[in-house]
Amino acid sequence: MSLPPQFTYAEARELVPQVREITRQADERVSELRAQAARAAPGSRQAHKLKEWVTAAINRWADDITALGALPKGLWTVDFDSGEGFYYCWSFDEADLLYYHPYEEGFVGRKPLTELPGGTPHLLLN
Repeated sequence: MSLPPQFTYAEARELVPQVREITRQADERVSELRAQAARAAPGSRQAHKLKEWVTAAINRWADDITALGALPKGLWTVDFDSGEGFYYCWSFDEADLLYYHPYEEGFVGRKPLTELPGGTPHLLLN
C-alpha cells in the first residue's frame, strides 16, 4: 500500500478550488436525494433505493478527492498531508485553506494556520 502524496501549502491550496467544486456538486446531489427520501414512504423500496444513492454519491465524492491525492475525512472535510506531522485541513464552504491539525489529533485538534509552529505558510503567499 502506497502512502498518500505529500503537499506543500501552495500545492494543497492550489487544489482547493477543485476540491470545493467537487464537494459542492456532491453536496447538492446528496441534499436532493435526501429531500426525495424524506418524501418517500418510510421503509418503501423507493426510500431504500434513495438511501443507497446517497451512500453512493458520498463514496463517489471520496473517490474523486482521493484521486486528487487528498484524503477525504468525515463528510465534506478534506486533509492534505504535509509530510511534517500534520495535515492541512479544509471543510466545505471555507473560502481558503486556513486550518491544520496534527496527525494524531484529527479534526478535533484543528487549529488556524496562524498557530502552526514554525511559521504560517498562508501569510507568506499573500
